[in-house]
Amino acid sequence: MVMDMFWVFVEKELKSIVRDPKIVIAMFIVPLIIIIIFYAIVGHGIQQQIAQAVKESGTVAVIDLDNDIHSRNFISFLRQLGVDVRLLDENLHTNISKALEVSGTKILYIIPMGFSKNITNFSITSIKIYVKLGSLTIGESGIIDLATRLVERFNENITITIASEKGIPAEFIKNAIVRRPYAVIYNRVIENPYALSTLLSLSSFFIPLIVLMLIMLASQLIVTSIAVEKEEKMFETLLSLPINRMNIISAKLFVSISISVVYMIIYGLALFGYIFQILGIGIDVGSLEMPQMLSLLILQKDLAISLILNTIGLAIFMLMISLILGVFAEDVRTAQALIGNIMGPLVLLAYMPMFVDISGANQLQRMLLSLIPIANTVFIPKLAIVNDLTSMYMAALSNIIYGIILFLFIQRIVNSE
Repeated sequence: MVMDMFWVFVEKELKSIVRDPKIVIAMFIVPLIIIIIFYAIVGHGIQQQIAQAVKESGTVAVIDLDNDIHSRNFISFLRQLGVDVRLLDENLHTNISKALEVSGTKILYIIPMGFSKNITNFSITSIKIYVKLGSLTIGESGIIDLATRLVERFNENITITIASEKGIPAEFIKNAIVRRPYAVIYNRVIENPYALSTLLSLSSFFIPLIVLMLIMLASQLIVTSIAVEKEEKMFETLLSLPINRMNIISAKLFVSISISVVYMIIYGLALFGYIFQILGIGIDVGSLEMPQMLSLLILQKDLAISLILNTIGLAIFMLMISLILGVFAEDVRTAQALIGNIMGPLVLLAYMPMFVDISGANQLQRMLLSLIPIANTVFIPKLAIVNDLTSMYMAALSNIIYGIILFLFIQRIVNSE
């Protein structure tokens, strides 16, 4: 009997949803459109990044300090694969940034003296690989992989050739060529580009995720709270009391922010730990040697301050929007539908920076990007890389300003009759 009544109420709830066109549009049609748009944008962005990585790795520069049989074989091997090889003057090997600028490529190979002699004597040798990073998008990680893979393929090829000529097992001279990859970021040379690119890629994914968690939790708390009180006529009763109405609103904001921050810290740390453990990623920041005194993400202090201010401002900004939605929502169901509808565009804004190349952007363009709410949180690490302090602090403070403007708007609504 109890279960029968339960299913009766389930049927009643489903029918009430279907009969209300506002709920159908808000809960089903709008989210479906948003998901289609999101998948289309992300899919196109990933395809574009892959195509760009393949295109940019199709042209490489080579400085041949060895100028002997096996160094020439390496150049011929690249050309046989269809790679456009641009040979540079040997004197440029001491100025990597200029070499990359002169060649107009993103990949530079430097073949050291004694390269051929070491291979002939079955001694370990190396090829230095310099990859120019600038856009700081997920596609640049692919360029690093493609650049090192070409050296790996040549290593396999030369191993088989020499083993066949000398009549010895291929394992005897396996891995004769050691890859020594470097990243070049705005005239700065960094060892271990894999760690840096992995860190940047993960930050592009996890920073938006944690930001969205904060937004979602805070928004759900405050909108649902107001909607429940409106259903029970408590919100109107509170506003009718002879007290400052903004005290009520401020208390709701404080509780929502406090709970959301606690959730964000707990879930954020748990998420980082879980994903890193699953992927087996261990990034040793100490291994990022920076010959030109480049610290990770350049200005750690400014970066930390910017991210903290930006996140605080973002929380305030989104809570103000949630408060407006809560004021106009008549019940919990409508409030939940409204929150669900705004989450789609927020996800687009959060992950859009993953595919945006700011390396070619001028100061004005970077400043405009720093003013986009939510997206500017993800742009901050990229702005730190290009050492644009002005845009970083604009991104840090803009959300706070947006929040204050909305707060003043809400104050007028609440204090009005």
